[in-house]
Amino acid sequence: MSTATVDRTHKTQRHSQPGLDNRGKALDRGRQLAAVLEPLYAAALQPERMAEFSAVLCAATGSVTGAVMVHDGGHGRGRLELLYGADPAEAAVYETEYAADNLWMLRAQHRMVAGGFMDSDTVATRAELKRTRYYNEYLRRGDVEQSLALCAKADAEGVVVATVCRSGRLPPYTEQHLALVRQVAPHWANAYAIQRRLSRLERQVETLETAVELAPLAMAMLDGTLRVSRMNPVAEQLFRQGHAVRLNQGRPEAVVDAPLLRQVLQEAVLGQHVDGRQVRHAGKAVVKDASGRSALVASVHPLAAPGRADGQAAVLFLQPLGAGRALAIDLRQLFGLTVAEATLACALHRHADLALAAQECGIALSTAQTRIKLMYDKTGERGLPALMRLLAAVARVGE
Repeated sequence: MSTATVDRTHKTQRHSQPGLDNRGKALDRGRQLAAVLEPLYAAALQPERMAEFSAVLCAATGSVTGAVMVHDGGHGRGRLELLYGADPAEAAVYETEYAADNLWMLRAQHRMVAGGFMDSDTVATRAELKRTRYYNEYLRRGDVEQSLALCAKADAEGVVVATVCRSGRLPPYTEQHLALVRQVAPHWANAYAIQRRLSRLERQVETLETAVELAPLAMAMLDGTLRVSRMNPVAEQLFRQGHAVRLNQGRPEAVVDAPLLRQVLQEAVLGQHVDGRQVRHAGKAVVKDASGRSALVASVHPLAAPGRADGQAAVLFLQPLGAGRALAIDLRQLFGLTVAEATLACALHRHADLALAAQECGIALSTAQTRIKLMYDKTGERGLPALMRLLAAVARVGE
């Protein structure tokens, strides 16, 4: 081999190596994300695993403590529902003495959105923090000076965040840390929404298993091959009737326009859209019956790390359209909706389309959008799919 050939070979190797390195880094980042998401989605069905999620997220971001924090809307009250890496007694101390002085929460609470995150260094400078009672009497004891907060819920009622914290002697969180948290935050909001819905039912029954069985909303757990691994009686009845959906070799299938529902299910299970974009929120499809009439709204939440091919990969909710006569009354009593808001909610429940609902109510689409935002605050739901799931559940209970 000539010297020139050797030189060219070495140059090729030098130029190709960065690509290999980048692919290796991307693979490592993918594994890191999967490691964080696994206990997170497991905690949606097994809340005791939230501590494991907090521990893994702390390790991935170089943090020493983690917490799940709940703050109310504007009254300065807060509590730590979970505290990892610190004395559990600190949770009670926080609630009784320091929640109202949390500078980070006071500054950031009104800016938080479900599925987003905050870096404490963008909320307040270190110098500002060190002048506060919150830092000098509370954070300083645990050697905490910087934090990241992932938001699961933000409405008029308050906010719910998962936080990780670390010492000010360490450098600021890196771009890699922020990129990971940016990816995890929407999944945290998704898992919290599922856990919140199921916990409401669990309070009424002895076990979570029974809660799933008694849920008024049709629920089916899907594995990595789109097959139903378990379902509740309401879902069994819908599939058995076969008016709009049925099971084909164990997989949910729409009677009309089957590819649309199949695509939504595949995107949730694989963790990415057909165009390659990452799936971060629930997918939705309106399912029609054999006559072509809109019959169900299908909402699919991913439950596992992208690419996982076994175990429970997604949960499918099926909400029948068409509200009962008592729905408007129930919505007003349960959530304090006005007559106009309840009327719009019923129309939305019937049509599964905000523009059609606005047309039925004789109002402009912009007016309907304003009323929907008020409903989000009153119901605690974020986004039309979540609101329609709630409407379907309330309607079914009323029936």
